[in-house]
Amino acid sequence: MIREEFEPTIFRDPGIPDGEKSRYRVGISGEPGGFEVSHVVVHDRGGYHTTIEASPEDKSGRDRALVMTVEQRIGRIDGRLHAESYRAQTRSGATVVSREEVNFVDTVHLQFGGLPGPFPPNVMPIAAGLTMLRGLEFADGLIETVDVWLASSVHWPLLVRVEKQVVFAGTAGVFPCWQVRLRPGFEQVNGMLDKMVGSVVPPFIALFEVAAPHRMVQLSFPTQMSMSAPRATMELVS
Repeated sequence: MIREEFEPTIFRDPGIPDGEKSRYRVGISGEPGGFEVSHVVVHDRGGYHTTIEASPEDKSGRDRALVMTVEQRIGRIDGRLHAESYRAQTRSGATVVSREEVNFVDTVHLQFGGLPGPFPPNVMPIAAGLTMLRGLEFADGLIETVDVWLASSVHWPLLVRVEKQVVFAGTAGVFPCWQVRLRPGFEQVNGMLDKMVGSVVPPFIALFEVAAPHRMVQLSFPTQMSMSAPRATMELVS
């Protein structure tokens, strides 16, 4: 589907090849366990269709049949990407644990504390960051605001700052990367609220390859809403 009046987003098309598959490992350094994530991108109707699957790394445990699958449709208009739809389901064997679905295009939703309205142009499901954030205009000091969709009608402003270039060495190889800091940003709503949230919610730190199409090679994120909480990482394996 295409909006009748399309408002360009901040996400440029990075030119992801058809059929690209990336594998990641997610876990806390020095602790057992963790899970595996696969991310597949295929070309679809002028845009992208992405499939994410996550499952426990330990296939012998009691949770071995647990699988989360996320299907997303990301449209492309005039060289810019926009979120179209999101479908997520978690299954334990044959049992559906949870299921969620949202359509972002040509729809209105019930806004908390306001009238029904459309989703903002730069709305992005968290899982879509693996694809859409690759379309940032990577440059030192770049700052953008994204409306990150969390659930139902809830979306928060996310401040995205491109900090610097670094060299990352990991299982998948050595990559020159852009380091990007992401945190909730409420400065436009209330400066005091922004400071309060910033003092409680730790930032996410993402590394994207300098070379196009800018695949994400690592994401460091908090495990709890505390500055002292241990951090987990999602790291590219292949």
